[in-house]
Amino acid sequence: MVQSWAIPFAIIMTTRALIHLLTEFAPVLSFFVVGQFTSFYTATLVLIIATIITSTVGLLTEKKLPLLPLISGFFVVSSGIITLVYQKPDALIFADSLYYFLMALAIAGGLSFRFNLLKRIFASTFAMTDRGWNILALRWVTIFLLAGIANELVRTLLTPDDWVDFKFIKAITIALFGFYQFTLSRKYRIEHEANAWGLRIRDGKD
Repeated sequence: MVQSWAIPFAIIMTTRALIHLLTEFAPVLSFFVVGQFTSFYTATLVLIIATIITSTVGLLTEKKLPLLPLISGFFVVSSGIITLVYQKPDALIFADSLYYFLMALAIAGGLSFRFNLLKRIFASTFAMTDRGWNILALRWVTIFLLAGIANELVRTLLTPDDWVDFKFIKAITIALFGFYQFTLSRKYRIEHEANAWGLRIRDGKD
């Protein structure tokens, strides 16, 4: 379960950005490629191993793992192990749905208490007005809900092998949606604190 929406917020061509790309896309890409030539269970094993390896690389290079990749990795490894031990593909597949629904709930729930989870996580990367952050949050609630619903439809109507392809397409789609949010950060950027795309250039505390 790639948590790809986090990537666009970190895409600055630096070593750190490349590490984010590796952490986010290498496991799902490995899962997709292996799934084309072997069984669902073999691809699941590769997904688990790739997730552990990329998480370890991120931990060693950055000295810590961001919260969202950490949560995503936990979902992948735990549900993947259950899938392999009990030979239940639904464990891994439903974990994706659960992840998306919980993320939507967390963001929407935060907004109901005037707490913007995305602002809390990404304020050090982006400098936007509160209106921009709130629009961003609502957009991600929507895309997470749609991703969860689509995932459940595939889980119930199609085969696990079909889901391998769907997961890859879904990851790319969400990543592209994330990149599109740069138009929002650009529109609602805070001058003197952000560059033309809303990326923070100063902390705004002085």
